[in-house]
Amino acid sequence: MKKIIVMLSLGVMVAGASFAQNAPQKEKKNRTEYRADREHKKHNRNPEARAQKQTERMAQRLNLNKSQQKKLQALNVQHAKDMQALQAKYKDADRANSNMRDERKALHAKREAEMKSILNKKQYAQYEAEKSQMRARRQERGQERGKDFKGKESRRSQSS
Repeated sequence: MKKIIVMLSLGVMVAGASFAQNAPQKEKKNRTEYRADREHKKHNRNPEARAQKQTERMAQRLNLNKSQQKKLQALNVQHAKDMQALQAKYKDADRANSNMRDERKALHAKREAEMKSILNKKQYAQYEAEKSQMRARRQERGQERGKDFKGKESRRSQSS
């Protein structure tokens, strides 16, 4: 009797395992499809929508008053439009184009100078601290994937 029960339970387990293997699985997007979809969503938003989202996040994190929010909103819209124009200008060019890099750095420097005039000292210090934390997290993620901060292969991954 025990043998029959054991045989039946084994048969049920094997049948269940084979059914689980043959059951339809969720279709997974491969990494490139996922990345392309994410990039499309990120770049498809208009500059005003991106600026609005960024302003809301910064207002919440930095405790901005209404006048600071209005100034920051205008700054973010202008910056988003400038960056979009820059990307359109160099769309066909190589991403490592030094002219594009220089223009992007100039736009960021201009934005930083205006940010300093909008925020008070305490808010600007908090903004800088969050920015450095974000940069450190980005660097850590890059190192986990075997790349340094600039996106190049790290020495450690090249030697392995």
